[in-house]
Amino acid sequence: MARFNAKEINWEKVEVLGQDGLFTDLRVDRDTIPDGWHVYEVRHSDNDWGEPVEICLGVLVNFYGTLLVKEPIKLEPFPQTGNDYFYIEWDKDWWFYGESIRL
Repeated sequence: MARFNAKEINWEKVEVLGQDGLFTDLRVDRDTIPDGWHVYEVRHSDNDWGEPVEICLGVLVNFYGTLLVKEPIKLEPFPQTGNDYFYIEWDKDWWFYGESIRL
């Protein structure tokens, strides 16, 4: 899987779980992300590729994008896999501002 340099791509401004963040639909090389950001990957729904449903440390299947936020998101253990995640409700927990920036 190709990973992109965080400083060479456009990021969309988002609000996730009440905090401002940055989002891209690309996989990002974590070594290129500036200090001060918490990095998560987002999974989309099986039924709708345009609907984010889980925030995780890493996603292999149903990758929706990469999320950067300033404050950590408390993840819960997923019993079947042991991976940590946070289930989000698309219409309540996620908002696109319609603006993009570069780091």
